[in-house]
Amino acid sequence: MGFPGYRSALIFASFITVASFIAVTAYSQNRLANLDTFSSAIESNAAPSLEYLGRSGVRLRRLLQLLREGDPARPGERGSSMTARIELLAIEEDIDRYLKLTPLADEAEVWRMLRADVGRATDVAKAMLDAEADGDAVRWRRLLREAEPAFDRAGRAIVTALEFDAKQVETLAREVRDVRRDTLRTMVLLDALATAIAVAAAFIADRAAREHERLLQAHNTLLTTRVTELDRFAGRMAHDVLSPLDTIAIGLSLIARHADATAAPHIERTRRALQRVKQLVDGLLTFARSGARPGADARCALTDVLADVTADAGEAAREKGITLVVEPCTEMSVACSAAVLTSILQNLVQNAIRHMGDRHVRRVSVRAAATDGRARIEVEDSGPGIPEELQSTIFEPFVRGRHETSDGVGLGLATVKRLTEAHGGSVGLRSRAGVGTTFWVELPLAAAAPSGDPPHDEPAVRSTAPHGTVVH
Repeated sequence: MGFPGYRSALIFASFITVASFIAVTAYSQNRLANLDTFSSAIESNAAPSLEYLGRSGVRLRRLLQLLREGDPARPGERGSSMTARIELLAIEEDIDRYLKLTPLADEAEVWRMLRADVGRATDVAKAMLDAEADGDAVRWRRLLREAEPAFDRAGRAIVTALEFDAKQVETLAREVRDVRRDTLRTMVLLDALATAIAVAAAFIADRAAREHERLLQAHNTLLTTRVTELDRFAGRMAHDVLSPLDTIAIGLSLIARHADATAAPHIERTRRALQRVKQLVDGLLTFARSGARPGADARCALTDVLADVTADAGEAAREKGITLVVEPCTEMSVACSAAVLTSILQNLVQNAIRHMGDRHVRRVSVRAAATDGRARIEVEDSGPGIPEELQSTIFEPFVRGRHETSDGVGLGLATVKRLTEAHGGSVGLRSRAGVGTTFWVELPLAAAAPSGDPPHDEPAVRSTAPHGTVVH
């Protein structure tokens, strides 16, 4: 499986993992809601029903006993009568509270029978208490005979309702137990599934990371091989081509001395073509060698190299009508050889001159300053600027602008980057379309030479152009 396949599998596994955990949470919340419903039914309905019915049943038996103890022949003794009336009111209140509860399933018929039978018993009880208060013994005895079966039916109705509600409580409790058991079992299964998927996702992620690392190493190996091949190719080209080119250049110079007016232009064109070939070979060779490690004691005077480079570039600047400005800077030594610093500065300055285009303001400024143990060199031009989409790749080999018409193969800035980074420095640019571009390079400053030791700065060919001048 290639890396894209691993990535797709990882995304899918991650999605399934998240979805499984969400499903577990949703399922558990749903089952908890069911448990809350059942618990609420027990707490707010079934349990109060048992309480009201049980209490009213006890009071019903007590009321019947109090009614039996009544005696219309002695209406002055009102103790049992008052107690009976209190029990009667309590029974009616308990039954009324029970009937105000939300009915459970199939409880409507139980309510109807309870309301009728208990109502009949309480009516007889009220009539007996009235007869006792009136001293009507005949009526009281007749109602007492009716009270026995009426209270018996009311008691059976209360017992029936109690049995019904007890069964409902038992059913609800069993459902709570079943829901809890099923919920726990399902949650364990879902958690196990989610854990297995998470483990599989971790395994896929590990395999994907290993595959990505393997591909990255293979890519780096291939890139290193290609770079090595390019280095070897450039070295061979320099060795095999530069020497014959120098011989040809000398021969052309000798021929040019004796050539007539007809042959002279052709010889000049040949010399220019030969020069371009040498530039190409020199660029490839410099680029190939730019990855070398700098010497531990490498150092050179920045101001000397800067003066030499700008003096050499002055002729090209004058031919194109460009003002080359070298801003004054303090003396400082850079931790690299004069050849390396010359290559870096020469590429940046020549690049600015070469790409000036047809700008009305034609100016190239070079400045240098020391900051935080590093020398920062900037080459600013008033050229057309670099397109934003090209700025991130401008330092890569063979990168050229879309409208590039000047000489060169696109190795100058790549050489600058490799040389600078090989010496522990950094490169960058700032550019605005239609305003110009500033390339900057930062290189480590050389450590101060020990007291009493002569400086180890590499000698440079001194130019006659004074530092801090303007070359037109």
